[in-house]
Amino acid sequence: MEENYIISEATKDDIVGIYNLLHREFVKKYSPNSEKSELEKHKKWYEFWLESPYYLIYVVKDLKGKVVGQIRYEIDGEISIISIYLDKANRGKGLGGIFVEKSIEKLKSEKKDVKLILAYILEENDISKNMFLNFGFVFSEKKNCNGIEHLIFTKKIR
Repeated sequence: MEENYIISEATKDDIVGIYNLLHREFVKKYSPNSEKSELEKHKKWYEFWLESPYYLIYVVKDLKGKVVGQIRYEIDGEISIISIYLDKANRGKGLGGIFVEKSIEKLKSEKKDVKLILAYILEENDISKNMFLNFGFVFSEKKNCNGIEHLIFTKKIR
């Protein structure tokens, strides 16, 4: 199944695909008259992230080249925070963990200073909790982030 997907570092050519994956439906629903301006804001935001040494973004594409997932690392010295998003059609197939594992291998080779990965997971998100546990993360603590309770899972990679 995983052979039907490609994971690679995001480029400027992927920005519209990431926008369509993460934001387009929300913008169409809540700001239908501003979709074009929201896309422009999104492009600037991602261009900044792609150029920043503090972020590493991977995209998951199907064999037709459609972006179906994103894995983002926010890097601060030896620590990196992981964030993953898969489109609805690709959830529940065991792919998230495979993509996380592959992205960690890429992260290890590209960011040699990173020693610890953190995953902030909503308490009710049992699927994410199980996925990260199955791929070597351990529960560390509960933390309130912007008024929302998260469970923090960690994984040492060096």
